Amino acid sequence: MKTHETLEQHFPTPVLVRQHDDIELLNDALSALITEISASESNAALSPSNTTQGGFQSAPEKDFLDRDNDAVRSLKGQIIWPAVESYLVQVLHSDPLMTPVSISSWAVSLNTGDWQAPHFHPREYTLISGVYYVAVPEAPEPEGCLEFINPNLNAVSIGNQMSGRLHRPKMGQVILFPPYYMHFVHPLKTGVTRHVVAFDVRLNQP
Repeated sequence: MKTHETLEQHFPTPVLVRQHDDIELLNDALSALITEISASESNAALSPSNTTQGGFQSAPEKDFLDRDNDAVRSLKGQIIWPAVESYLVQVLHSDPLMTPVSISSWAVSLNTGDWQAPHFHPREYTLISGVYYVAVPEAPEPEGCLEFINPNLNAVSIGNQMSGRLHRPKMGQVILFPPYYMHFVHPLKTGVTRHVVAFDVRLNQP
C-alpha cells in the first residue's frame, strides 16, 4: 500500500509585513508634513460616511503620495513600491513589469479617543490595500492596534477559529493585505498622535 498526503491551504488571507529601521529622519519629515496639512486642508474624516472616527484624514482629491515633497517621494519609491512589487510576486503571482497598477493614498492622524470603524476597501479593481506607520504611540494592547476580522464567519460561529487577529504596528512598518479583509483600529487613550499613510493599489483599466 502506498499513501500520499498533502496539506492544502484553501482561501488563505495573505498579509505582508515589512519593517524598515533607522528611518527616523524620514518619519519626522512625514509627520511634520501630515501635521501641516491637517491644520491647513479640508478634513475628509468629517464626512458622515468616513470610517475615520475623529482625527484627520487627507482629502482623496489630493493624493498623498503624489505630493511634491522629498520625504513623500522617498516613501513612495523606497518603501511603498517595493512592498507592492513583493506582494504582486509572492501573493498574486504577477510580474510587476507586466501588471499596470496605480496607487491612491491618504494620510490619517488619530489622537486621544479617535479610532477607525470596521471597514474594507471595496473599490472595483483594487488588488491590494496597505498602511505605512509614520508615528505610533507606545501604549498597551489593544490601544491603537490594527485588528483584522476573520472572513471565515462559519468557522467563527462554531468555535473553530478566533473572530479576529490583532496586529500591533511599529513605526517604519508597512503592511499589505487583500482589500476585502475587514479591519479596524482600536481607540487611542494616550496623548501622542498616531500618523499613518494608507493606500490602495488598483489595476489600471484601458
